[in-house]
Amino acid sequence: MSMLEQQIQSLRSEQLLSQSAGQSRESIEDCKHIYERFQNIASSLKDMVANAAVLKALPADAPESMQLSAELQEQCGKATVSLKAFNDVWSQKKSAARQDDALDNAQVALGKLTTELEEKVMSCWKTWVAQLDSLCRVEQVMLDTQRGIPGVERFYTEYVALRKQFLAQAKQMPETVWSIQELKKLAERMQQVRDQMDFDLPADVGLFFNQLNQLGSLGRAPLSMMTLEAFQWLQEHDLLGQFTVSRKAF
Repeated sequence: MSMLEQQIQSLRSEQLLSQSAGQSRESIEDCKHIYERFQNIASSLKDMVANAAVLKALPADAPESMQLSAELQEQCGKATVSLKAFNDVWSQKKSAARQDDALDNAQVALGKLTTELEEKVMSCWKTWVAQLDSLCRVEQVMLDTQRGIPGVERFYTEYVALRKQFLAQAKQMPETVWSIQELKKLAERMQQVRDQMDFDLPADVGLFFNQLNQLGSLGRAPLSMMTLEAFQWLQEHDLLGQFTVSRKAF
């Protein structure tokens, strides 16, 4: 083989390698495109399936159980069929499957399934949290009546702390069954603390303590606020010893 023939053969080999490399790059880009179209959906669907499994542990008296509706089961079937169809196309065409309608159909079906499952999971969780909240909640206007009252203020302090924990945990989807049980125990403890509060305060007693708790009052109240009703209530609860009478400075 002459030198010229060798050079021609070498150029042909380089051309074939270049074409092969170009085709490989295209195949890689096609595969990357397919992966990116399913990546977020697959990740979200995985999370929703995990959440649904945890929510099956909700109490039997929960307003909504984590059971798939007929419509959701139907969508699950459609997604499975669409995904299998695309898998068959992929087996035949590999990266060229990017151009097939089966890819769009599978993405749409899985996306819809993920959205519907997320709606079900969120609804199930939020309705149960709302039920717990209604069982242990104290309206702020009532809760404020407990602030600064000897004998019950500690219940106010504990309830506020528990409420803060409850709201923080209720905002997060539980990752384990233990999270559900912990939130339920928090609500039960809040109920216990609430039941120990004294909301049936006489009007004058409420006014008296509200004055004591006013910003800038320094824990003092005019003697005119010590009505017979307030005096008797303090006496009945053995709280008179916590108060003194002093002359106003000039």
